[in-house]
Amino acid sequence: MVIISVWLLVSLKFKGFCFIIAFIIYPKSVHCLSKLYSKFFFTFELMTNSNDYLKYCLQEVEKKLNWKKSILWKDPDYTKLSKVIYNESNITISTNTLKRLFGKIKYSKAYNPQKGTKDALTKYLGYENWDDFVTKYNHQDVELNLNKKTTNLVPTKINFKNMAYKSLFFVGIILILITIYSSLYSKNSNNIIDHYTFELKDSISEVPFTVSINYDLQKVKSDSIYANFNYLKSYLGLQVVKLNKSKHVNNFTYQIPGYYQIDLEIDNNLIERKNILAMSDGWDSHILPENHRQEGFWLDTKIELNNKNGYLYFSPDSIKSKGFDTNSVYYVANRLFKKFEIDGDNFKLEMKFKNTKELGGITCYDFILNLVCANETSSIKLMEEGCGRFSGLKMGDLIIEGVDNDLSSFKVDTKNWNILNILVKNKKVKVSINSELIYNGNYKTPNGMLVGIENIFKGSGMVDYIKIEDLKSQKVFFDDFKN
Repeated sequence: MVIISVWLLVSLKFKGFCFIIAFIIYPKSVHCLSKLYSKFFFTFELMTNSNDYLKYCLQEVEKKLNWKKSILWKDPDYTKLSKVIYNESNITISTNTLKRLFGKIKYSKAYNPQKGTKDALTKYLGYENWDDFVTKYNHQDVELNLNKKTTNLVPTKINFKNMAYKSLFFVGIILILITIYSSLYSKNSNNIIDHYTFELKDSISEVPFTVSINYDLQKVKSDSIYANFNYLKSYLGLQVVKLNKSKHVNNFTYQIPGYYQIDLEIDNNLIERKNILAMSDGWDSHILPENHRQEGFWLDTKIELNNKNGYLYFSPDSIKSKGFDTNSVYYVANRLFKKFEIDGDNFKLEMKFKNTKELGGITCYDFILNLVCANETSSIKLMEEGCGRFSGLKMGDLIIEGVDNDLSSFKVDTKNWNILNILVKNKKVKVSINSELIYNGNYKTPNGMLVGIENIFKGSGMVDYIKIEDLKSQKVFFDDFKN
């Protein structure tokens, strides 16, 4: 009842308080408003019953992982979680789906994933599938609010006059406690902010790039102080280091190009974030076996482009000669990180590529382009006809996936060259493939300045050229791989 009262006060902007006063002054209003409350309780029961299983399942997943709180997870954590679940269930859950489930990507209503996703989550927990999970927890005394409520969804008559007095009393107590807590928390936060330093000597350089953190944390009372480098090493996992308060410098080396964040975390709270641009010396290419793709890039996945004959391309034979297995499914990733000085919200892009069986492409002949910007990473995924389920588009806060959208037009010609055009102007985006407009829409969250390009093929695809032009400054990046 206390929770419901607080909910009414907040959601109705204190109109709930007026309801309670009405109960006290004019008791006859109780009869009318009791119907409203009864309807609310009934709806609330149905809503919670449909979501409680999933909420409890996610709690159990987080508990089994024994990582930091999910609210603090970053992109590498979701990538790692996708791999962990795949290893246990043999079912892949995309990082975007995991972000929706754990609240990283906000929805206006509760997100209800497809059954395959639920099966993967529960298999990770040791159950046969989602139905097995639901069945077994229906017969256990678990606080899911299921067994005790679903047998009687019709609410009993409520004495709202007494409830009004009790609600008013408890709401008053809760508001006082919230005020005290907020005051203490604010005071504690201010103490943290006022009594520490956390600075970087340099934040941009070519790899290998050793970043020096200069810090002073001696006056911070907590001993739970960590630097999260958001850097996933294939053999060591996510790199998180506990900072020694008696020292003032911590050095970390980035050996793989990319755009990273270093987070200062105190008591599992994100206190400060610094951005790192580890630039590449030209294109940085990697071979990723499908079963190890989630492990990310490392020195042993790197492959050198020996000659530039007008294309960015690694044939299956050249890949095999470097010791990589081409008999199994693999991906080729081409990456370039630098200060492009191009606005990620105002640019036009043209890219010519192909991914065919003759070149060494592998069905669904995936073509993925990621544009890494200071604030957001935009991406487009194109597939052969019939594989639209795996296609997608992300631009700022806009996310469209083939799982729940018809993206059959997001397809590539698997026999000939393809030309991709992207036009972004003031957060309005148009995407065309081979002169056919496949998307036209808007987004809200700004991308920021472009700092990285990442192109991924399933198998051995080929890039002829890429050109990106800033619509305001006319700054141009162009590479036709001839020099």
